[in-house]
Amino acid sequence: MAVRPDQPPVPAFRADSSPERLADELLLALARPRLTQEVCARVRDVLGTHGAGLDWGRFVDLAGRHGVLPLVGRNLIRHRLAQSDEGRPLAPYRWIYSYAYEGNRRRNQALADEYAKVLRAVDDAGIAYAIRKGQPLVDTVYGDPGARRVGDLDLLLRRDTLARVADALTDLGYAQGRQSQNGERIEPFDRRTQLFWRTKLTNVALPFVKLSHRDDVELFIIDPCTSLFQVSSGVEADVGDFLDRRVRRTVYGEPSFVMDRTDQLIDACVQLHVEATTLYYIEIGKDLTLLKFLELAELLRAADEDVAEEFRRRVDVYDCAGSVAWALHHTALLYPDAVPAALADGFPVADAATLDEYGAFDGQVHRWESDFTTRLFDPARNKDVTARSNVPGPRAAV
Repeated sequence: MAVRPDQPPVPAFRADSSPERLADELLLALARPRLTQEVCARVRDVLGTHGAGLDWGRFVDLAGRHGVLPLVGRNLIRHRLAQSDEGRPLAPYRWIYSYAYEGNRRRNQALADEYAKVLRAVDDAGIAYAIRKGQPLVDTVYGDPGARRVGDLDLLLRRDTLARVADALTDLGYAQGRQSQNGERIEPFDRRTQLFWRTKLTNVALPFVKLSHRDDVELFIIDPCTSLFQVSSGVEADVGDFLDRRVRRTVYGEPSFVMDRTDQLIDACVQLHVEATTLYYIEIGKDLTLLKFLELAELLRAADEDVAEEFRRRVDVYDCAGSVAWALHHTALLYPDAVPAALADGFPVADAATLDEYGAFDGQVHRWESDFTTRLFDPARNKDVTARSNVPGPRAAV
């Protein structure tokens, strides 16, 4: 279906790139689970020639914003790209990248210890679930517990099991609320927030949180989801379909369940589109993150023809071709080798004007003035967005 996962293209660094643009291009080159010798040689050559003038502050800031700092740090250190063959420094503050990777690995282990308890409790309660995103992607895409920052535990559930899930989580010390200003307790959400999420956001529930009392983990967070599709999308899909197709896998050392490969692809495409175009995520700067495009690209690389054919069939069943077309189009701009032409051609963008639209899921369509690539690397892209999300409650940390 696509080229082998260990054959990404060599990134093109243009001789006339500005220091800011070089930082952007370097980020794209290093934000990959695997680097070939050819890519490493090209990166080392560029750093040797232009590293002194590169905007390193922008590079570190973007790596953090895009969720790939641990991965980038690992690649710089593991492939010895931070120094020349003669041992001359090519990237300043090598320790930042080492600490980002090693610190994230230890942090993810702390999450693993806690979330293993959650999975055991949900299993013991006889509740059907499937883990979305997060750790299953760490295991399959990266194969390295330190390469990808994990935040919450996303569980796909039937709505009629939410009360039992709440009981199991309450027994483990979780509550639906927000961390107090002094960080010492969990305060319940106000009534308006609870009512809005219960009546308007019927595909998700307010997250369950628990204080960690650790410096490297602020909160343990469980995010329940009862549908992969936004209410406003008009897609009607029985969550039981996805749970019936779930597969057994060991996650956090526990026998668990994850979505099958085809459903993972659908989930990645739909969530990429939703998060990139909804006001909720635009406001917090998590609408466009390289991590999401990278992971969809890697899932596509790993898919064989059988998965591709079943993917086409399920997209038709759930009538979500619009989101899939948006996701494939933009992923191909960043990782053209990952999206087979046959698959992209099967999901054409019906109206090119929609590629720069946002707010449709919020019921208020607006249009970006800048193009996708400019927005992707512009930390202040939301400064001109005057529309505001009406969703009260938690805002994820950037």
